[in-house]
Amino acid sequence: MEDGTKPRKAVVPSAPPIPLVIVAGCPAELVAVCREVGARLGVAVRECDLRSLRSAIAASQPYAIIVTEELYRFDAGSFDTVIRQTPASLVRLDHREASDEGMRRLIIDAIFESAATEPSSGIRSILT
Repeated sequence: MEDGTKPRKAVVPSAPPIPLVIVAGCPAELVAVCREVGARLGVAVRECDLRSLRSAIAASQPYAIIVTEELYRFDAGSFDTVIRQTPASLVRLDHREASDEGMRRLIIDAIFESAATEPSSGIRSILT
């Protein structure tokens, strides 16, 4: 500058992270509802299979992970191990919840509203 002072750099606060919910190994209609609710509430949705679940969790630090109860029971020990290593909540939907449209919508709305209002609050106990 002409007066000998150095120009100051603008300080721009970083945007808060967008909360993320991972939907693992779930039927397409459940994933579609999650994507719809996530778009409405500003929550990102990532679909993944079981093989990529660990790497998806490590790379993104999700708010919650949604699986069906049947899938959880198939390998409960592995799911429990993965969840102990992350602050994400594991949400297990049983067959009746996943197939009943009204119940599925209520549960997914509750998960996503919680993610939208408190995305970085640490370990939470929601619907597990």
